[in-house]
Amino acid sequence: MLVAALKPGTRERVLELIEEQASQKPITRRTGVFLSETEVVFFFEGEGADETVHDILNDPVRSATIEPWLTLFDGPLHRGYEALFIADDAAA
Repeated sequence: MLVAALKPGTRERVLELIEEQASQKPITRRTGVFLSETEVVFFFEGEGADETVHDILNDPVRSATIEPWLTLFDGPLHRGYEALFIADDAAA
């Protein structure tokens, strides 16, 4: 996961970017964007997820995935780490 605080007044543009990216093929098996009023979280799961996160953090300006978002961030993009994940595989 990658996390960034959002600048005030950017919600409209954030929603536009989410809509644009919804029609694109996921970068990894599962790719998601989670949004709060003040932050955005990018979620990558599956083969290549660690490499994707590493590549974005090493050069976000050259990353087609994150580059359109950079001007919306209020501070640095940073990695979020899983603290707890609970799955009930029997429910599937």
